[in-house]
Amino acid sequence: MDNSYLALLAAVSSFLITFLSIPPIIRLSLVKRLYDRPDERKNHPHRTSALGGVGIFGGMIFSFLFFTAGIPYPELNSILCALIVLFVTGVKDDLYPMVPGKKLIGQLVAALIVSMHGGVRIKSIYGLLGVYEIPYVISIGVTVFVLLFLINAFNFIDGINGLTAGIGIIGSATYAWWFWRMNEPLFLILGTCMVGAQAAFLWYNVRGRIFMGDSGSMVIGFLLAVLTVYFIKVSEDFKPNIFYNISAVAYAVAVLIVPVFDALRIVFIRLVVHRKSPFRADRNHIHHLLIGAGLKHWEATLALSGFNMLMISLAWYFNGRLLPKYQLVVYLVICLIFTGILLRYYRKKNIAVEDR
Repeated sequence: MDNSYLALLAAVSSFLITFLSIPPIIRLSLVKRLYDRPDERKNHPHRTSALGGVGIFGGMIFSFLFFTAGIPYPELNSILCALIVLFVTGVKDDLYPMVPGKKLIGQLVAALIVSMHGGVRIKSIYGLLGVYEIPYVISIGVTVFVLLFLINAFNFIDGINGLTAGIGIIGSATYAWWFWRMNEPLFLILGTCMVGAQAAFLWYNVRGRIFMGDSGSMVIGFLLAVLTVYFIKVSEDFKPNIFYNISAVAYAVAVLIVPVFDALRIVFIRLVVHRKSPFRADRNHIHHLLIGAGLKHWEATLALSGFNMLMISLAWYFNGRLLPKYQLVVYLVICLIFTGILLRYYRKKNIAVEDR
């Protein structure tokens, strides 16, 4: 069967399995008291199951394994092993909250498995900042850093309904399209399975019935990181016919611009401004600014998803028109302007509330 049809069937299968599995997960969570309790830092008023990641993982992994059976890829086993390590770490944290250091160990193990054993690593950045081929040890280090960064970046944005899944769908669909053009069936099907599972979860999440928890956000962040690294790794081979000199690194930044910029910004604020751990939770994320400016959850999610798609469109427009390093500068400036506008409205809103 043609890879395109397999990918579509995988997306439908992943959607249906996740969609049908989430209601029992919600009921089980309530019966067994496995829910997330409201507090001063959280926006939800009711006890809500945080095990949506179990449904996402189940639908995605079953469909992925079923529809990639017979596709020979050396990376497959390593990706699956790393994924299981990360999923177990996430579920444990959802049920019995772990200190950041212990979670980081699980993330590090997963990153090392996929980069060292699976060979999914960044070997070159194709002249960006004057760097081409990267030595093996540095390549592993850079890849592990990218994987850990994106895992936690998606964990950071998982603060309002729909945002992580919405951005995840955009990233997964974008990479799936590229891998379809590259004739990379394994990663094409992985991308469509992610789209299907996240779309099913989104149906319940936007209604506030379930959260994805760390088992969901870390798995999505990890898989999108794997897609990103593999995209950068193989892009040079397809440049003459498909990429038309597009910079894979700059394009990948645009694809995941919301979690990337939010993570960079929040780490800077926590480490430099407040001088505290980058993993210490607060309400300084971009989505918190949008909520503070008066937007509802779904409005903030749509705004950030629209912004993310705009940046992907700009990356495509800049193809052949702007050097990669200047593209990154433009992305940074746009993000800073966007955040500056948000801060202005956020402060005005707070001043108006205080004056009442």
